[in-house]
Amino acid sequence: MSEATPSDAITFIVPGQSLAVTGATRSGGPAAQAPAFGGIGTLTQRVQVGARRGGGESVRLTARPGLDAVVLHITNGPSLMLHPETARELLMAQAGGAPAGASRGQGAAEAAASPNEVAVPAQLAWQGADPAGAVRGATRGRFGEVLLSAIDVVTGLVKAPAAKMAAVKIGEHVDSQVDPGVYLLSAEAFGAPLKGTATKLERIKPAGAGGKAGDAPLLVLLHGTFSETQGTFGKLWKEHPQKVRELFARYDNRVYGLDHPTLTASPIDNALMLAKALPNGARVHLLTHSRGGLVAEVLARVCGRAALDPQALAPFKDAKYKPQLDALRELAANVQGRDIRIERVVRVACPARGTLLASKRMDAYVSVLKWSLELAGIPVAPAIVDFIGEVASQRTDPNVMPGMEAMTPDSALVQWLHAADAAGPLPGQLRVVAGDIQGDSIMSWVKTLLADAFYW
Repeated sequence: MSEATPSDAITFIVPGQSLAVTGATRSGGPAAQAPAFGGIGTLTQRVQVGARRGGGESVRLTARPGLDAVVLHITNGPSLMLHPETARELLMAQAGGAPAGASRGQGAAEAAASPNEVAVPAQLAWQGADPAGAVRGATRGRFGEVLLSAIDVVTGLVKAPAAKMAAVKIGEHVDSQVDPGVYLLSAEAFGAPLKGTATKLERIKPAGAGGKAGDAPLLVLLHGTFSETQGTFGKLWKEHPQKVRELFARYDNRVYGLDHPTLTASPIDNALMLAKALPNGARVHLLTHSRGGLVAEVLARVCGRAALDPQALAPFKDAKYKPQLDALRELAANVQGRDIRIERVVRVACPARGTLLASKRMDAYVSVLKWSLELAGIPVAPAIVDFIGEVASQRTDPNVMPGMEAMTPDSALVQWLHAADAAGPLPGQLRVVAGDIQGDSIMSWVKTLLADAFYW
């Protein structure tokens, strides 16, 4: 990628006070604290929004696409690390966000007149939106209480000159938190990741191998994006130990976790790994979170109908999908005649129809995902923060990572899953745990952010 030129730079005109940053060109104000977004990169500029000394003028921040990232700090909410162009588009979509020199009532329609300058509003709300009608649980008055507390410019996020190479490397770095495979879990305390603390199983023992009933089901836990088994499910052990013991008793201690890469491998690859470890005649129950639900969907469909419909495979005709198509065919060959039954699937927050956010606004999507993991008490690995920095600096194309690309609506995997629906229902039971974010203005604003991220 070539370096940005001065004409490419985007200027953010912020009502507030510039804070002095060590090593930055601006000075004369209070010292800025260390970057609040995981400490990555070098903080070059920070403005405390809304705080002006002596009625001074607004502060101008400059960010260079491809070199810098912009961090928007939402009061009592997420910090969004964004590509400068994404930050510009988001702010211009807000009430009051307008090109330099425009009146407060002007919005995104006039934004094209000054594409490289944008006025930053202190209060955040979508121009013309009626939160009372558009976002359940919110009111127009409370919606306007979402405040921007500070805005940063950060540089030095990516060392590699090629965005694609950096994305692949950072994806490998994130996925290195797991040693892929199937692990036998224990009903006792689950306080550490499986990698380095547990032994992988080449093959799960069949029911009855220990003198127990020969046709008993087993349970497998499938974690979500950026995570691993302990990170996703560990709080069950910590906060509901009695329920965990009951669960293990129900399955005669045949409870397993599949630690799997979520960026550099597709859900088809993950399903194939699990299938190879299952015993013949296995009765399988799957508890899934996020993209783990896609892994379950693939396995359930192929185990239910191992003879793949050639017409349904049409989405994989592009040469870039050949590895996924080969893995799907290998999966079908592996389960053929083995009588593996996927009897029950529980899906929590599965992107079963894909997510537009991952395809077009991945910086906003992953920033909010990081925040939601923190709210849920799920550990956020440092590699994930590095990944966000790379995405925000380079506006990474998710297509370079099979695991991320699989979650987009136009991916071959999502299209194949829904083409297969035409063949009728699969054997077994599906339970979907649905949720909704309601209540305060921050949550309502974030919901609208996620809903609108593709359509800014």
